Amino acid sequence: MTERMHIRLLAGLAMVSAAGCSHTAIVGEGRRHEQVVQGTIGITGDGHEFTVLPGSEVAKLSIMGEDNRVVVQDGAVVRKVEIVGEDNEVICPEGMAVEYSAIGEDNRLKHRP
Repeated sequence: MTERMHIRLLAGLAMVSAAGCSHTAIVGEGRRHEQVVQGTIGITGDGHEFTVLPGSEVAKLSIMGEDNRVVVQDGAVVRKVEIVGEDNEVICPEGMAVEYSAIGEDNRLKHRP
């Protein structure tokens, strides 16, 4: 395991322990997942695809890694997105107000029509 992966795993564990509410954690590489989420989402690793299903109330979505993609479906709410890494993408419904911060290159928050 590389030093970079160790850092990501430690940061992911810190995100989990800091969460006071329900937490959904995705760790590793290349997983596809869809779920109704009440609480927070932490994605650590590379190449994940996550779909936030209608009925979800996500206080915070945290991504640490590269080439991850999250789609927030109509009827779901994500209030805050934090990204550390490169080439990550979060796609939200048009008009959704999201607090957004990113560290790294080519990270994107898009609103679809």
